Amino acid sequence: MLNVLKEEGYRVTAPRRALLRMLAETREPLSIQELHARVNPEPDPEEEPEEEINLVTVYRFANLLVDLGLVRRVEFGQGYYRYERDESQEGPHHHHIVCRQCGKVEDFHGCDLQDLTNRLEGDTGFKIERHQLELYGVCPQCLESPTPDMRRTSGGRLAPVE
Repeated sequence: MLNVLKEEGYRVTAPRRALLRMLAETREPLSIQELHARVNPEPDPEEEPEEEINLVTVYRFANLLVDLGLVRRVEFGQGYYRYERDESQEGPHHHHIVCRQCGKVEDFHGCDLQDLTNRLEGDTGFKIERHQLELYGVCPQCLESPTPDMRRTSGGRLAPVE
């Protein structure tokens, strides 16, 4: 990512380096607020505090990385975007499982969509470049402790209280 920024003529400042390092180490999609919190950890009282990277800087840089194709912006029906490294050029892609109750997102690798992709290319004439799959459900933690607005049906499934 660093090389792409330099090749495109963007300055690589200390805040940008910190954000790039954090994105390289992170696997899950994060909101702007989560990116901001991770790049500005609580200071160690015994060390000299570092200058905080402000929220606007994080927002602008994340969107620049989206524009450069280095980061993907994903939205899981929760009213805000999350950002993750675009690994499509690096090898096998991944998809997401989203908990509809707590919002937890987990990645999963592998999908059996290649046959469908090949058939659709033949049927439509499109050259399919990528796809995105999101599965929604309830995570194990929420299944164990449902919120007051959820109840178990006679079949053991969670359903909204009506």
